[in-house]
Amino acid sequence: MLLNGALDVVLAALVAAPSVLIGVTFGQPLAIVVDLAACLAAALTIRWPRAAGAALGAVLLVYLASPPDWAETGEYAALIPILGTGIRSQRRERIGLSLGYWLILAVRQVVGYPGDPVRGVLSSLVWAALFAVMWLMGSAIAAINSAQEQARIAALAQQRLVLARELHDTVARSLARLSRQAHRAADTQDASQLGPIADGIGHAAGQLRWLLGALRDSDQTTLSSTGSLTTTVRECLEGLQAHGFQVSTAIDGDLDAIPLRTGGVLADIVKEATANIERHGASNRPCALVASIDETSADLAFINEVATANGQPAATTPLGLLGAAERLALVGGQLEARQEGSQWITRVTIPITPQS
Repeated sequence: MLLNGALDVVLAALVAAPSVLIGVTFGQPLAIVVDLAACLAAALTIRWPRAAGAALGAVLLVYLASPPDWAETGEYAALIPILGTGIRSQRRERIGLSLGYWLILAVRQVVGYPGDPVRGVLSSLVWAALFAVMWLMGSAIAAINSAQEQARIAALAQQRLVLARELHDTVARSLARLSRQAHRAADTQDASQLGPIADGIGHAAGQLRWLLGALRDSDQTTLSSTGSLTTTVRECLEGLQAHGFQVSTAIDGDLDAIPLRTGGVLADIVKEATANIERHGASNRPCALVASIDETSADLAFINEVATANGQPAATTPLGLLGAAERLALVGGQLEARQEGSQWITRVTIPITPQS
């Protein structure tokens, strides 16, 4: 309503209504015509700020020659474009209209009080104050509109970030696993692996359908479908063992004692860390999960040997690790991933509070 000019039209109508009423009451049809012309020009500045603004200035010049007994109110229409151009951030137009209109109205005040120049000057200052009020109101509304637009853009960016993380953690991760299985099947020419690959493709398609359904559901407040932390750790470690990794664990503390929100974040990190071990780690070599949990913090470290073909560290941070770091930042946690010799270490530290 503010940006498309509806407010300008409403204000122009509010100025025109008393103009017609006063003109009819005092029998001043010409004053009605001039006032309506001023209101129409003010309303048209929405579409043509310069042309309609100049037309309004010409109408204001007519008031300089108007009879003293005219009770016109159309001159107040000059305030409408000042407010409207401010709302729509039309800076040049607003400056030009403000200076032009005020000069015309100031001259009219001085001419209107030929025997009392002080009164004319004071009336001119009153108009200056009214213009200043419209100027400030327009700027304030424009600032509010800009802040709302920035908030909308930030919200969209956050939604895209969440969607990117979820696509990576579901469909992309499943497809990467299926690609590795397909390569192994091709290398070994083992047709018995085609069944699990086909099942995996169906599972990935189901993940994509679930994600699209969650996005279409306006009542869906979160896209996460992570189970309990203990279950996630067990399933991920079993998956590594199934792919030939020699898995060892050392967990000091109770995983089930971690609050739900923090546990959900850690479960996502566990999935990402084990997926990276499966993708980049040396199979048939030891890997380990070391965890320490107490009342104030949780510290998890994943250690694995890097496969020879993947021995060089990546030039950029993988998307999965970026997403993990972003999740951890929301709950005050930190992620450290580094290579030491032939070993890759992924370490997570996260504080535990009653509210987490």
